[in-house]
Amino acid sequence: MRNNTQIIYERMSRGEFLSSDSSDAEKKRLYLDLEENEEDYARFFEQIGFCLEKGDGYYYFARSNENKVQIEQKLNTFCKWIDYLDFLKTYNSIFSVGFQFRKANILEQINLNVDLKDKARHLSSKQSSFADIVEKIVSELDNMGFAEKIDEIDETYKVTSAFRYAEELVDLLTIYNEDEIPQ
Repeated sequence: MRNNTQIIYERMSRGEFLSSDSSDAEKKRLYLDLEENEEDYARFFEQIGFCLEKGDGYYYFARSNENKVQIEQKLNTFCKWIDYLDFLKTYNSIFSVGFQFRKANILEQINLNVDLKDKARHLSSKQSSFADIVEKIVSELDNMGFAEKIDEIDETYKVTSAFRYAEELVDLLTIYNEDEIPQ
């Protein structure tokens, strides 16, 4: 275990994910260190109240014990990500790991697709411009580690494997709801 504990903690305690397919050399190095020393890190972080969780190509933190307010905040965040996923999948049905996009293309599609325009309006409670809405979504994707800017000039982003986390949450909800339907 390299001495990356503090860096990993600082990133992941803010809700960031570390992905195996990150194009950022630092994030990739941290992911590889976590993968190589997973048990050591898991034991250490458990002592300070964090569970190191691993998904398909990504790591993140979960709290060991959460109070009602924290659970409520998570549920609100979950609802927001359901709406974001709905918006992104409407923008392009193959929006997933490895997909590349530009903010300008999303804005162009909003102007061409009435359904996407309605979903964009739904994402903002105030009279934000579509450019502001797209900026907010892309910024949150980037901050969470769900997407990374791979070209500064034309502002191209790539969706990372951490995006699977959001997709899997929605899939669980869908599967759970299907199980509830009486036959």
